[in-house]
This record gives sequence, structure tokens and C-alpha cells, in this order.
Amino acid sequence: MKKVILFSLILPLLWSCNTGSQRNLKVDTGEIEIPVVEIMRYEKALFLINPDSLQSQLKKIAPDYPAFLGADLDDTLHIIQLHRFVSNPLNRMLFDSVMAIYPHLDFLEDQLTDAFRYFKYYFPNKPIPDVFSYVSGLLYEMPVQFFNDDMIIALDMYLGQLDEYRKMRIPLYKIQNMNREHVARDAMYELYYYHFMEKPGKDFLQLMINRGKHLYFLDAMMPQTADPVKIGYSPEKMEWCKANEKNIWAFVIENELLYSSNTQITRKFFTDGPFTSEFSADSPARIGEWLGWQIVRAYMDRNPQISLSQLIEEKDAQEILKKSAYKPVGH
Repeated sequence: MKKVILFSLILPLLWSCNTGSQRNLKVDTGEIEIPVVEIMRYEKALFLINPDSLQSQLKKIAPDYPAFLGADLDDTLHIIQLHRFVSNPLNRMLFDSVMAIYPHLDFLEDQLTDAFRYFKYYFPNKPIPDVFSYVSGLLYEMPVQFFNDDMIIALDMYLGQLDEYRKMRIPLYKIQNMNREHVARDAMYELYYYHFMEKPGKDFLQLMINRGKHLYFLDAMMPQTADPVKIGYSPEKMEWCKANEKNIWAFVIENELLYSSNTQITRKFFTDGPFTSEFSADSPARIGEWLGWQIVRAYMDRNPQISLSQLIEEKDAQEILKKSAYKPVGH
């Protein structure tokens, strides 16, 4: 495979694909009734307990936090482990930092309430999760998880440019997204996994479309959110993709990547990192994911009769590509 260098334009340019009119995802959800999100803050309940009376106090709060305290609280070993966790200096510092940056979670409750309202609009039969926050001890690979039907969010993974992130050797490209504006985004991204998990793609095209569906779900759930936040790119990396869209697509076609099942190729185009090695250092990682997003957007714009649930249920990636009539415009 030939390695190529693509050059960004100096000035940001408007871009488009020949996909017809763009679908309006800012639908009216005013009449969608859901409970207002009230985040249960396990980190406060846990770290404000006097460690000397840990067991008795944990039993009092256990009914409110089943995702965290569902184990046997008469098990001495379990209590010892919890005592070590809350006494650990790093975890105490993380809790103090969480409380300093997030003394209240009104902003996140508002964002999730809005996003869940969109979710209920598109998927009226799906349950809305209860939401809990906690301090994970820097569990950076899983900042948002589900326990049964409950969503749990590790607020210590959204503290901005924290020195401890670097000490833990968390990559800089991950740290740039570990902040306030990405919490709700990550929550909704994980909600898709929880309800619509798909098997890994058998080839480049399938993987590309699967990732594109996932990001289009964010388009529908969070239409007010900026695209760089949805995909986790810096604005500069996003502009690079837009400026080089035609060349990226040409590279994929000319190198016959669409139906490749070579794992070395898929790693290069879908694994997170500082950039995509086949292109310049100005490129973002996961270009295959970004490209799939553009194809799925084109598909939905060209086929307004297709609902979001029908998109997710459609397993034929070739059909989506064909009906998208995807053709990026050069600059």
C-alpha cells in the first residue's frame, strides 16, 4: 500500500457531498415526557463516610446504590477492600478534584435529560436508565458503563489536564477528551453499545458503516453538539478531514480497501491514536470511522423515508453504501 501525504487547506472551507437536502435532526421533543435526570452521586455518599464506621454506614446507603453496593457487606474482605479504596491518597485526591470541578451536576443532568428525550422520541419502548456518578480510581478505558439498566459515570475521568493522567501514562490524544464537554457525549455513546451492540465488521466496509451508525446515533441524540465533540477530534483534525475528504475516499478505493479483512489495515484506520499512519501527522486517527459517518449521513439524507431504527437494523453495509450515492466533493 502506498503511503501518501495529504495537505490541509490554509483556510477552513465549506464542504458538501452530493446527497440532496440535509435531514433535520432537531426534531420537536417538547411533548416527550420522561423523568428529569437526577444523578445519584455515589462518590459523595462513599467518601464522606467516616472510615471508622464504614461497614454500618455502607449498609444504610446500600439500597440507594445497588450498582456499587450489591455485594455482601458482611464479608470482611469486601469491607477491607472498600476501606483501602477510600483511604488511598490518590482516590482521596481524585474525589477532592471531582468535588472542586463538579460541585453540582446540573449541567450534565440537563444535557442527559435532553438527550434521553430524543432517545425516547426515536425508541419509545426502550427504557431510560437511572444515572449514577462515582470515582473509579482512574479506570480510563471505561469511563461510562452499564450495570444492569443503570448508567454509571466515572467523574474522575473528566477532570481536564490533570497531572495524574500523565503519571498514569494515559495518552495525550485521550486526555484531550477527558473534560466536561465530553461527559454526556460518552454517556450517549455507551447507551448505543448497551442497546444496539453489533458484531465486529467482517471487512473494512462493514466496520466503517457500523462505526458510522454509532456516530449518526449521536447526531440524532445530540443535534446541538459540535461534530468534533461527537467523534473526539480537535477542531483542527476535523477541518483536515473535511479539506481532504475526496482524497481520503480516493485512497480507500484505489488501494481496494473496502472489502479487505486484513486486520493490519483495519487497525490503521479504526484504532485510536494521535493520527492515521497512512496519512500525514496532521490527520486524525480513526479516519475509517469518520468516513463511515459521512456515508451514513449521506444515506439518511438521500433516503428520508428511512427511520433511525431502520438504519440501525439494516445489516447490509453494501446496501447502505449503494443507496448513499456517496461522492465527496473536492476542494
